[in-house]
Amino acid sequence: MSPNQLGQADIFTAIGDARRRRILELLAEKERSVGELTIELGIAQPSVSQHLAVLRGVGVVAVEKRGTSSIYHLERDPLAAVIGWIAAL
Repeated sequence: MSPNQLGQADIFTAIGDARRRRILELLAEKERSVGELTIELGIAQPSVSQHLAVLRGVGVVAVEKRGTSSIYHLERDPLAAVIGWIAAL
């Protein structure tokens, strides 16, 4: 496997979890804080943070500090690369 394919495999693994897919859907609508995601998902903040860490690890989510808040947003380029790979099959 090429390094690009390995990265895509990691993305597939990360988005294999339904809660992580829901986080991506929410972040596709607008950027959000961990607190907002916790409310939307109805799960504990440490669990949300863990899911966000996985998504950040594969590059599909990024975080920006704004004062004391961490604001998360979707990184579309890695997802577009996966979609392009699928479309080429």
